Amino acid sequence: MAGQALAAVLGIVLLLALLEPAAAAGLKFSEHDLRSEKAVRQLYERWCKHFQVARKQEEKVHRFANFNQTVHRVASRTIRVADEPLRLNGFADATWAELEACRCRMTPEGRRNLAPMPVKRRGGDANLPLPISIDWRNRTCQGHQCLGPTTGNMIVQLSQQELVDCDQTSRGCRGGLARNAFNYVTQNGIASWQNYPYSFLQRQNGTCLARTTPRTAVTMTGWSQLEPHNEYDLLTQVTYAPVVVAISVGENNTDLTSYAGGLYWGKCGTKNDHELLLVGYGFNYYILQNSWGLSWGDFGYLYLPKTHNCGILNRGATYPVIDDWD
Repeated sequence: MAGQALAAVLGIVLLLALLEPAAAAGLKFSEHDLRSEKAVRQLYERWCKHFQVARKQEEKVHRFANFNQTVHRVASRTIRVADEPLRLNGFADATWAELEACRCRMTPEGRRNLAPMPVKRRGGDANLPLPISIDWRNRTCQGHQCLGPTTGNMIVQLSQQELVDCDQTSRGCRGGLARNAFNYVTQNGIASWQNYPYSFLQRQNGTCLARTTPRTAVTMTGWSQLEPHNEYDLLTQVTYAPVVVAISVGENNTDLTSYAGGLYWGKCGTKNDHELLLVGYGFNYYILQNSWGLSWGDFGYLYLPKTHNCGILNRGATYPVIDDWD
């Protein structure tokens, strides 16, 4: 049953994660690649090949200005570990409007509505030591990989598009909370991705087809929320399954949008405004799965230092509750 619960978390939280046929970890570069405009243009060609980005020549002329600005900004960051290599992700030539369209925000209405439902918790014994590290990407659930670089590895691939079309409380990619999606599934059930596929041309406000689509057997009774500022409680829950957390990104945060792997020491915001899936932790960092695609970060994952955590403990965490969770 834990496998079904994990599938519920993965399929519901990452509402708008795009399926990318090919992606790679961040492209490494050096100051030598910035020695001249010609060198930067060569780096741009290498970037296009690395991320398999097809651009017509006239489009490259237009987008090179974005790329040139991005690489110099990444190279000149003042907050960077000395031995951290310079990296570019798959958004390096994107416009700011494109980056904003990719990012799903939490709604102000949702931030004010924080009362959890009265459901049971998966709490552990506070006297028991926690594992030194947890990484759900390396675990199997019912004979399948629990997490992976593509959503095809999930036990049950639940429909993100149904939530976009039918959940009126989350408003697609224009803002929402995982708890809204949990409430929707509790009340209505959910279809599989195969029965209710993702629409790449219509990303939000489509026609709701839930009534004519077969449901997937996910027996949710609600969701629960952890207390804020309690790291032990948070990490304890991750030993059971991934949980939804919120971090503070802030407006116009180019450090995060250009993140391409390694520990994140860039800017943070002042209010929690973006939700991710906490899938594990190490001695001094958290492992988070984002919804910005595989060409961002480390194949879609963020390594957040515990000492520079962008407010990850400010709101606790949420997770779905299953009838017979062990």
